[in-house]
Amino acid sequence: MQNVADRDVNPDLEVKGAQTLMRALDILDAVIDGPIRTTDLARRLGVSKTTAHRLVQALRSRNYLAVTPEGLALGPKLLHLGRLATEQIDYVRVARPFMETLSEHTGICVFLAKREGDFSRHLERVTGTQRLRVATAPGDRRPVAETGLGKTLLLDESEEEWERLYRAARGETATAAALKRFIAQMREAKEAGSLIHDSELGDGVRSIAAPVRDSFGKICVAISIASAAFYLADRDIDELRASVVETADQISEALGYRPGN
Repeated sequence: MQNVADRDVNPDLEVKGAQTLMRALDILDAVIDGPIRTTDLARRLGVSKTTAHRLVQALRSRNYLAVTPEGLALGPKLLHLGRLATEQIDYVRVARPFMETLSEHTGICVFLAKREGDFSRHLERVTGTQRLRVATAPGDRRPVAETGLGKTLLLDESEEEWERLYRAARGETATAAALKRFIAQMREAKEAGSLIHDSELGDGVRSIAAPVRDSFGKICVAISIASAAFYLADRDIDELRASVVETADQISEALGYRPGN
């Protein structure tokens, strides 16, 4: 018996199928900008109302589109697929080329980290050209409220969550005055979209960190540059900060983040 894969395929049917698929994808692209009526959709795509209606019905039947009072909108299936895609993202693979560029530009070690509950875990390090290097390595975990990268991962959280995590990290050593300084630092970093952090381990390390957002606009990882504080004191901090933020924005864009969406 002849297998389906071995049968001759009609080239015309292949072309027609590809065109139908592309039009369906064009519909999804059009709806990304906001709800749209089927008649307006047909006009934008340059197809008949009948064709547009047929494609819309097919996408609705699979929950790729939904109907709202304002018109057609993205359906729940896309949200589900988006979440699955986010869970499967290899952040190191996406971020490393941008981290390498930042390291080459600044000569400073670049780090990538993600949050794991009340901790932050380093995912990757790109060594800079300077002789002074920070010992932190991939796999290292620290309380999320203790490090520059960790604090940056918390910028979207509430002040109540900031306080909880600070107390969790400090235990009985948490004082009202220290907590007040921590909250003030977090507020400033949230406003600036980045954070300058001096290590609390007594090792004289200073870091500059910025958050990376996924396609949903949520902070998923953070990057930083880190070196001896006296070394960074001789550099233009504002320029370095801008470079870190720019790199974080580039990684966010590569992950599908679009400001305002």
